[in-house]
Amino acid sequence: MNDPNTISLNLPAKAEYVSVARLTASGISSSMGFDFDAIEDIKVSISEVLGKIIEKTGENRKISIIFEPRAEGLKIKFLTNDDTVSNVFDGEDDSFSLAIVEALMDQVDLQKNGEILVTVVKKLGKAV
Repeated sequence: MNDPNTISLNLPAKAEYVSVARLTASGISSSMGFDFDAIEDIKVSISEVLGKIIEKTGENRKISIIFEPRAEGLKIKFLTNDDTVSNVFDGEDDSFSLAIVEALMDQVDLQKNGEILVTVVKKLGKAV
């Protein structure tokens, strides 16, 4: 995370802060050259992932979102300081949310690696 282009956002695990993450993603992806539809895909995916993390994490927890702009696209990592959460899409009701994220993003990684819960990637110039 020593890349000077990396943007980190730390938010309380509360629904009212999802719009902050969406606005941040919109600004970053717009400056990278994503078109309107791709920006909307990114914002919807962020809402779905954050909604599930907020639903499954305890109160007084933080969510960290790391935006990594690259020449080929945007990688977004979602982390939490709640050790009890391992897979945010593990319930029966979660399959629809996961399907939305997988349809809108080019890559979705759900493996917990340290504190990372979900990593999504949207490639530049690729229509979904």
